[in-house]
Amino acid sequence: MQKIRVRAHAKINLYLDVVGKREDGYHDLETIFHSIGLHDDVIIRKQDTKEITVHCEHPAVPSDVSNLGYRAAARLSDAVGGIGGMSIEIQKRIPVAAGLAGGSANAAAVLHGVNELFGLGFTQEKLMRLGAQLGADIPFCLLGGAALGTGIGDLLTRLPVLSDLSLLLVNPGIEISTSAVFKKLNFSLTNRENVGIIIRTHMEKGDVLGIGGGLYNLLEIPVFAEYPEIAALKTELSTQAGCYGALMSGSGATLFAIMHNSESARLSESHFKNRVSFCTTTVTSPVGVYIQD
Repeated sequence: MQKIRVRAHAKINLYLDVVGKREDGYHDLETIFHSIGLHDDVIIRKQDTKEITVHCEHPAVPSDVSNLGYRAAARLSDAVGGIGGMSIEIQKRIPVAAGLAGGSANAAAVLHGVNELFGLGFTQEKLMRLGAQLGADIPFCLLGGAALGTGIGDLLTRLPVLSDLSLLLVNPGIEISTSAVFKKLNFSLTNRENVGIIIRTHMEKGDVLGIGGGLYNLLEIPVFAEYPEIAALKTELSTQAGCYGALMSGSGATLFAIMHNSESARLSESHFKNRVSFCTTTVTSPVGVYIQD
């Protein structure tokens, strides 16, 4: 086998709370992740040289050592004392710096794909540990489906997958720095009334209405304060026919809405698509990375 193609699925956060700041500068989180159908394709090819090269046509995706996919490949190579060269091609569909873990999903796809392509034999748990050294979202992108994340988001407990739940994603084209958002957090504004426990209960029951009504993301407070247009977009999204609830994913600026069905999602998509930089319908996914035949 000379090449492998891996789907790298985006994620959304159905719930996100920040429960404390750590001595290392990171924050302890409590979050509920879910994979979604929106995905990038990552094609990995063996090459005769010992170099790792990265190519992506999206101008905002780096092709040097700062690329998470590059760093993932290098970390695997170092772990086994060298595996030869490879080229990594990233075909982007997930918006960049949008709260959907696009870069982390690409890195997860590289870890999964290189492990298979070169027959390294690492378990998923080992790949997740390696991934956690590169980025907090990478372990979930490898695990996929639905999970509760604690620690910096890297300690995962599987949750029941929500099958084929219709979603509408809207992004106004504002790139938001995750670190800047966390710096502006005011812990006195936190609102922790067992929301996470409530959403987990609704997920276990498959209660979509309950999930939609309980969506929560603490990071909306600093983001909406700086970008009121994102808050207004969320309000508009929430009032669409068939919307069970809307939320900002991660540190933004992507907003998602849980919709009654694919038809209501498509109707709302037509309302937004000519007014924002990115708008698409998708569904929840049971997987995070997937090798395509």
